[in-house]
Amino acid sequence: MTDSDKKHSFREEFEAHLESPIPILTRLRNVIFGKESPDTYTQISFYLGVIIWTIFLVWTILGHMVLTSTDWIEQEKGLDVHSLIEQRGEALGFVGTDFQNSLITFYNVALVAWTGIFIGLVLQWRKNVYFIYFIWVAAATYLLAMWFLLGFSYWYNDTTTFDKIAFFLLVGHSSLYYYFLNREARGDKTNFFGIDEDPE
Repeated sequence: MTDSDKKHSFREEFEAHLESPIPILTRLRNVIFGKESPDTYTQISFYLGVIIWTIFLVWTILGHMVLTSTDWIEQEKGLDVHSLIEQRGEALGFVGTDFQNSLITFYNVALVAWTGIFIGLVLQWRKNVYFIYFIWVAAATYLLAMWFLLGFSYWYNDTTTFDKIAFFLLVGHSSLYYYFLNREARGDKTNFFGIDEDPE
C-alpha cells in the first residue's frame, strides 16, 4: 500500500469516525464507567440501583413538569389543576398556593438529590468506597426535604408503599454492598453471605 493509499484510508476512517456517534458514546461511557466491568455482584447491585433511580427520577421529572405547566394543562384539558393541588394542600395543613410552591421546591431539591445518587451508583460500579457517601447524603437530603417542605403526613399518606420499599431497599442494599466492599478493600475475602475465612 502506497503512502497515498494509506492517507486516503486513514482519511476515510477518520471521517466515518466523526460521522458516527457510537465512538463518542463509547468513549463517554468509558470515561464515566471505566473500561473494565466489575464482578457480577457489583453489576447486580448497580443495576438494581439504576432501576430504582430511574423510577424515582422519571416521577420527579413528570411531577415537576405538571406543576410548572398547570396553566397549559387547564387550557388544553380543561382540568382545574390549581384547585386539586390546593385541596390536597389544605388537607395537609397548607394555605392557598403554599403547597404547590413547596412541591416545586421539593422537586428541584429531588432532582439534585437523584443526580447525587447517580454519581454514587457510578462510583459503586467502579468499586470506589466513597460511593456510599453520595448515596447516603443524597438520600437523606431527599427524605428530609420531603418531611420539612411537605410534612411527614405527605410522606406517610401520599407516597406509595412501593416507593417507600424501593427507597429503603436502595439505601439498605447500598449500605450492605459498602460493607462487603470495605472488607474487600481491607484485604478480607468476601462473598455475598459474609466473610469467607480462608484457613490458609
